Amino acid sequence: MVLKAAILAFTVLLPMSSAYAQDMDMTKIKCKEFISAQKDQIAIILAWLEGYYTKESDPPIIFADKMTKDAKNLSAYCNAHGDDDIIEAAEKVMPVK
Repeated sequence: MVLKAAILAFTVLLPMSSAYAQDMDMTKIKCKEFISAQKDQIAIILAWLEGYYTKESDPPIIFADKMTKDAKNLSAYCNAHGDDDIIEAAEKVMPVK
């Protein structure tokens, strides 16, 4: 199962690798940069945040409804607090439970 997930992730992210050859330091991304980013970049950031704010003991499942809710909450927060970094924003709307 882990091998299948790794292969899937590799095949999805491989075409993006040339477009995102630079590293992304999540502590330096500001809310205003996040909300003005391209959709595929936003999706990568959201997926990373979902993984980061998921307990290690939780099942390896991406819950679409939760991700959509978190994306809306993060977007609303970032629209109101453009100078906050994305990690600070996520901590307020996506706390680990």
